[in-house]
This record gives sequence, C-alpha cells and structure tokens, in this order.
Amino acid sequence: MSTYTLLYTLLAAAVLYYICPLRLRGVFLLIFSYVLYAQNGKQALAFILLTTLSTWAGALLIGRIGARGKALLQARRAELSSEEKKRLKRRTKGRQRVVFWLVLLLNFGLLAVLKYVPTLPGTLARSLFGLMGRADAAPALRLFVPLGISFYTFQSMGYLIDVYNGKYAPERNPARFALFISFFPQLIQGPIARYDALGPQLTTPHRLDVDNIRRGLMLMLWGFFKKKVIADRALPMVDAVFGNPGQYGGAVIAAAVLMYSLQQYADFSGGIDLVTGGAELMGIHLAPNFKRPYFSVSLGDFWRRWHISLGAWMRDYVFYPFALTRPVSRLSKAAKKRFGTDFGRALPAALGNILVFLLVGVWHGATGNYVAWGLYNGLILALSALLEPAYKRFGERHAALVKGRGYYVFRVLRTFLIVNIGWYFDRCAHLSDAFSMLLRTFTQPMFSQLTDGTMLTLGVTSAGFAILAASTVILFAVSAMQERGIGVRSYVLSRKLPVRWALLYAMILFVMLFYVPNALTGFIYAAF
Repeated sequence: MSTYTLLYTLLAAAVLYYICPLRLRGVFLLIFSYVLYAQNGKQALAFILLTTLSTWAGALLIGRIGARGKALLQARRAELSSEEKKRLKRRTKGRQRVVFWLVLLLNFGLLAVLKYVPTLPGTLARSLFGLMGRADAAPALRLFVPLGISFYTFQSMGYLIDVYNGKYAPERNPARFALFISFFPQLIQGPIARYDALGPQLTTPHRLDVDNIRRGLMLMLWGFFKKKVIADRALPMVDAVFGNPGQYGGAVIAAAVLMYSLQQYADFSGGIDLVTGGAELMGIHLAPNFKRPYFSVSLGDFWRRWHISLGAWMRDYVFYPFALTRPVSRLSKAAKKRFGTDFGRALPAALGNILVFLLVGVWHGATGNYVAWGLYNGLILALSALLEPAYKRFGERHAALVKGRGYYVFRVLRTFLIVNIGWYFDRCAHLSDAFSMLLRTFTQPMFSQLTDGTMLTLGVTSAGFAILAASTVILFAVSAMQERGIGVRSYVLSRKLPVRWALLYAMILFVMLFYVPNALTGFIYAAF
C-alpha cells in the first residue's frame, strides 16, 4: 500500500465513521477493515480469518475449561483432599495447555511456512508429478504472503497468551475480536496492540471531537513529512550503494549507512504516525511505537525506544518466560556459585537477550545477514547485562562525570555508532556483503568519492541533499523538544492563533514544496 493510498484511506474512513450511525460505528470499522484487506487478494482474507477464528475459538475454549474446572472445584471443595484439589487443578491446566499449544503452533507454523517456505506447494507438486514421471508438467505453485501477517499473528497470539495466563477473560463476541485483529490502521505495520488496551476503544462509539481531529491531522502531517520528504528522497541512494557495494569506497558506504539509518527511521516512524493520527481522528488511541531512539544512551535503551510494541511483546512473551524457566534458574544458581553472585544474577537476562534478538533477526528474514544482525545485538546486550555491576560501580565512583552533559553526549554517540554498525547487516542482501562493506569502510575510505561527483550519481541531486539536510534539522529539533518533555502538538495548539497558523502553514508549505511526488513506494515493514 502506497503512502497516498494509506493517507486517502485514513481520511475517507474518518469521514465515513462519523457519517455512520453511532451504534453501528464498530460494525462499519470491521466491514471497512475487511473490504480494505480483501483488496490484497482473497487468499489474504482467508489467512487472517483463519488466525482470527482459531484464536477466538481457542481462547474461548481455554476460558470454558478453566471455568468448568473452577466450578467443579467449588462444588466438591468440602469432599476433596488437598492432594485431590491440586490434581484437579493440574488436570484443568493440562487441558488448557493442550488447546493453547495447538492454536499457538497452528498460527506460528502458518506464519513460518508463509514467510520462509512460500515455495512449499511448488516443491510438493514437483515431487508428486515426479513420482508419475511428469515432473516437467508440475505447476509452478507459490504461497501468497498476506500483508502484515507478522503483526496480526503476534497480536492474536499475545491475546491468546494473556487469556491462558488469566490476565483477562476471553472475548465471547467473534465480531469484536475480529475487529481487534483486523483494525486496518495498525494492520499494515503495527503497533502490536494488547486487547485490554485497544479492544474496548474499537467497540465504543466515539463522537466527533474537534481536538482529536486537530491532533490527528497534525500527527498525520508529521508522518507524511517523514515518509515523503525524508524517507522516499533518501531511498535511491540507499538502494544504489547497497545494491552494488563493491563499486564504492568506505566513505560513500558509511554515508549510505547513515542515510539508511535516516530513511528507515523516517519510513517506519512516519508510517506509524500516519496510522496513529488516522486512528486518532476517530477517537481511537494506539500505543506509541517510537520514542526518539537516536537519543538513546545504550543499545538496550535504543531497543526500548524503537518498535516499542514489538520489544514489549518479546519482553513479556519470550524474555521473561524464558528467563524464569527452571533450567535457566538452575543455571543461574550454578553460575553464582562458580563465577559470583553478580554474574549468576545477570546470566538469565544475558541469555534471554540473545534468544530474543536471534528470534527478531529470524523474523526479519531467515538469511545469514539477519541472523548475524540479531546475534550482534543480542550479544552486545548480553555483555551489557553481565557488565551492569561494573557500570554501577563506575557510576558511583565518578558520579560527577556520569551526570555531566559531555558523558551523556558520549553515550548517545557511542550508541548511535553501535546501532549503525548493526544496520550493515540489516540492509545488506548477503552476509558476505555486510562484512565486505564494513571492511571497506575502515580500510578503503576513498574520501575523494565524497567530492568528485560520485554522490550525485546515487539518485539524489545536490538540491535533494540540501532538502534532506534541512528536513533532518527539523526532525532533530522537534525530537529534541520532545526529549525535553515538550508535547509539540500541545505546544503548537496552545500558541496564539497567528503563531499557531504560522507554524502549521509553514510546515504544510514545506511539505508541499519538497515531498517526493512520484514515489509510489510502500512501507518497509508492511512486508513483515
């Protein structure tokens, strides 16, 4: 889905939402979401329906098994011994566990096959026709990968895990649950919502609120600026250098990595701003997904600010369950005895970080560069967890230094460097390219390519570089204000009318003058 299509869809949906009768607005959102999603093909609709119905039915069955077990326990409490009560609880939990794992494996298995083995039907067809001696006649079958399948799968499985853990009761109404899974703004690239936070908002009919409209439109303008002025303008240079890295020296490669850092952030966070602002037009507030990640003071801080909803999902449903398992607890106790209390206490977090980022890397793609990217981040975070006691002692001994602005700037720049080294692996097509580009960056800089006209052959004109520079200054200034606790939208709306309109019209004019008009590019993370 292109930026323009998303923008027009969000605006049209908001208009139709308020035209629709108050009591039917939830129904409208469900129908609109499914009609929009069906535009990506009937197969896409079939897959999201399968995930929705299996998760809804599975959670409902888990809830009913638990309710029956609880009722039986209550009815027979007086006649059952303590051991019999425990046995009854274990039997109830065991039945719930069977349903839970069946639904979990079905949906994550489907995600894995669609993302990583899309050619499976073709392979099976060739094998079958080969047995009949007609391998050449086998049809070239390939699975269709639905739009945003990772996001709605994670969202639905998070709901299933919460129901299984007793966080809340299962939703009995299938239409309400279907809307939670298919709500179109966040379906494309997140954020990954929790049912208790988003579900009630979707089924509550929201009345027209001028403040929501103003704030939503401002956020959409900001997202459009990031996507169409910055990301789409930087994209050609990123594609040119990463598409043919052997042609350029290390200085140009480093510039392309920095450009990718800017382009990826502007693309992803800009898209999130668009959908969040669009939802806000209808009075629906999505969870924040970015919090100025390039102001982070550590790699852990960066990942708490970047794709926040995915990080929270991994933390709650992978990191903590893994770190608290009995084998990891035993390993931690053994490490305390052999290597000291600090090391043993930090070991579960270190192992958990490696596992989480290995999974995140594989989620990006089952290729060597993504696995290396995941391990790179996981190992650094693991080392940071193990060295945390040393960091604390250093902070206690050098409190004045640690609290100084210079040390803060050093930590931000250090984190920025660490993150950008990781982007080599994230953006390259092959692992060998990543290592080759890193090597050329430090051993063959060829600085002359920065000034001999090579930069102007990468799809960005000199005027384009000037616009990118000005846009980056604007992006940095707004982010710095937010980092200091200033709500920029509230700040603008609280100004006197002439000042407010001067700021808004200046931004609108800047976007109208410098947006990239012909780029029909979609969003990076829609493919996930």
